[in-house]
Amino acid sequence: MEHTLKKMNALFLFGITTLCLFSCHVKPRQTLPYYGSRHYDSITNDTVYHHVTNFKLTDQFGQTVTQDTFKNKIFAANFFFAACPSVCRIMNKELERVEKQFASNPEVKFISYSVTPEQDSVPVLAAYAKSHDAVPFQWYFLTGDKDEIVKQAHVSYNLVFGNYLVHSQNITLVDKKGHIRGVYCGTLTTEMDRLIKDIQILLADDQ
Repeated sequence: MEHTLKKMNALFLFGITTLCLFSCHVKPRQTLPYYGSRHYDSITNDTVYHHVTNFKLTDQFGQTVTQDTFKNKIFAANFFFAACPSVCRIMNKELERVEKQFASNPEVKFISYSVTPEQDSVPVLAAYAKSHDAVPFQWYFLTGDKDEIVKQAHVSYNLVFGNYLVHSQNITLVDKKGHIRGVYCGTLTTEMDRLIKDIQILLADDQ
């Protein structure tokens, strides 16, 4: 009997020790913050985080694109114009690098809104997308009604200064529910490395 009790105590202590060692080596799941204030939603009768609004624009293939195109998708969005000789070129080159990291993942998308849609026609955007090796139907370059783009910049991304629509160095990360989860300086490699890591965190949240 005494031998049995000693054996049981030894097994118990071994189990506790193993559990403690395992717990010490398990890293807590990383999470990202939510950007924007919460507001009341009359549909759910609850307060919800800020989310991007719906839109209707045209991509580099001449196809209609709406927010539903990105339903249940993680996406990174920015604002640019094709003729921009400096900031946009650097930013989209960095975004091209990020896209390559997720080229085989249908859950990750990229949106580049033109701030000069009157100049950035479908053929112009198609050529621009090709110059950045954009994966079709993963990286969308959008043109269309300028008021619609202004609305997106102002309401969804808070990027309008006064009455002007301007391009920005910011790249915004949006989760599958349309909530903003990160903002990054698109011209800095270190920031784009952080974007890659944060997209991976959002992907892991679904697992």
